Amino acid sequence: MGSAVYRAGRGAGTAVLTLLWLVVASLPGAGRAAVTAVDLLERSRLDGTFDAGAYEAVQATLHFAVDPLDPHNALIADIAAAPRRADGKVEFTADLLVWKPVDPGRGNGVALVDIPNRGTQVITSVNRPVAGQPFGDGFLLDAGYTLVWIGWEHDAPDPDLGIDIQVPSAAGEPLAGLGLAAVRDLGSWMAYDDTALVHSQQLLAFGLSQSGRFLRTFLYYGFNEDEQGRQVFDGLLPHVAGAALLDINRRGARPLDRAMYAATLYPFTDVAYPDPASSAQEGLLDNPRARATQPKIFYTDSANEYWGGGRVAALTHLTPDGATDIDLPANVRRYYLAGTQHVPAAFPPPAVATAQLAANPLDYVWHLRALLTALTAWVVEGQEPPPSLYPRLAAGELVSAERHAFPGLPGSERLRSLGAGVRLGNPLLPNAAAPGAALPLLVPQGDADGNDLAGLRHPELVVPLATYTGWNFQRAGAGNPAELVPLIGGYLALPADAAAGRRTGDPRVSVAERYASKQVFLERVEQEALRQVSGRYLLAVDVDAIVERASRHWDLVTAPR
Repeated sequence: MGSAVYRAGRGAGTAVLTLLWLVVASLPGAGRAAVTAVDLLERSRLDGTFDAGAYEAVQATLHFAVDPLDPHNALIADIAAAPRRADGKVEFTADLLVWKPVDPGRGNGVALVDIPNRGTQVITSVNRPVAGQPFGDGFLLDAGYTLVWIGWEHDAPDPDLGIDIQVPSAAGEPLAGLGLAAVRDLGSWMAYDDTALVHSQQLLAFGLSQSGRFLRTFLYYGFNEDEQGRQVFDGLLPHVAGAALLDINRRGARPLDRAMYAATLYPFTDVAYPDPASSAQEGLLDNPRARATQPKIFYTDSANEYWGGGRVAALTHLTPDGATDIDLPANVRRYYLAGTQHVPAAFPPPAVATAQLAANPLDYVWHLRALLTALTAWVVEGQEPPPSLYPRLAAGELVSAERHAFPGLPGSERLRSLGAGVRLGNPLLPNAAAPGAALPLLVPQGDADGNDLAGLRHPELVVPLATYTGWNFQRAGAGNPAELVPLIGGYLALPADAAAGRRTGDPRVSVAERYASKQVFLERVEQEALRQVSGRYLLAVDVDAIVERASRHWDLVTAPR
């Protein structure tokens, strides 16, 4: 791991203070500790001073040794056939990157492990971009988090620019499942070894999409319990993972895979519910491996995870047959980021060469900032988090695609023919828990504009200038017009006035008919934002930026055509 990793981690412009190449720090108790040594590679000062003071970056390589006979490790595919050192343990190494306050007393005392997605950082996206500032508005650093990245993915692309793991092979294939152990043992080291490079009494983890599915898999396989039986992470935020897991723990596993309809298998829910398609009954958290060491969890999903790609997010809060709402465990909250796509598109909404609609720019990052703040307060202070917000069947907020009340706009007919695909097999359960069984497709119901009725609704969804979808069909000539473009939603501006609506046959109420003026519109957006601040779904510091974006949106939609 060289300096290129740090540049990829937004480290451009830092001043290097110390360079310690391959200085091995042997750890006390290395005979029983999973982290056995640290190669300290580089220390450097981040460019800027934040509310928590100056920050430094530390790059290192961690050395691990795990006992393949320990029940906590025996579940790792092919570990029994892996090469062993003299004491019988299996060794591997992983890259480590840390951003931490130079003065620990000015930090918030929380280490936040950001699970890399294909070797790159993801949590840094909640730092809003600011021209000329490598760390954007510095939200995470102002808050005082210690940010930690560890390599876990053996097939991460271009490891010279990412955060990598080096694992042994068995039966001709890399032991991909050791990535689960790397994250577990990093967390255990930070939590329980006060001589660790990073030591924290409170540990959070964040994952987005692929790395969000990693966290769901991490929990299900029981890796939130270390080799001594202790809980590792206190709080997790798996983001835009839906009901899916990750291909990481089998011979030939390829976590990098982006395939549609190839990630979802029983169990879907945290609590064990009987599976009508098989004889299985267990949950993501409700199983012998995971039951004793459950963290506090915020799950967040966009509309994409409900509509497309076989992620069937609705099954995370329904019985396995999709027929009945279920209650969430006391340690779990769920927030549906209504009307959004997998990762927000740029603004103004860009055209997509392969799609029929412009991409969806509804920006959920404002909500992620508030939710991360609330999760931190729940873990550190025990402060009750904001109530879950997601669509319920019983309330008519979750329906089959055939019953979705989308207005007569492009794509409305094709919605009726969408499906969720079929489930994969689960090797831990009898008969693999019915691989190939059809997955039910339940989606958030819309209002007269086609915008979602339920969930955590952005102020510009409550006070709309557009319809925002979690789906976008392929453009003729670039694909199959009856199939979805992966991972993007759609954007359809409202007609500026009634005449424009009549010209295009748009049934939606126009902007001019909804709002007497731009000022009235912006006042309503601000009122909704402040209401969400009072519920702790938004931060007060972000309201002005939300209103400013709404102002630019008004100008875009009402500009003369």
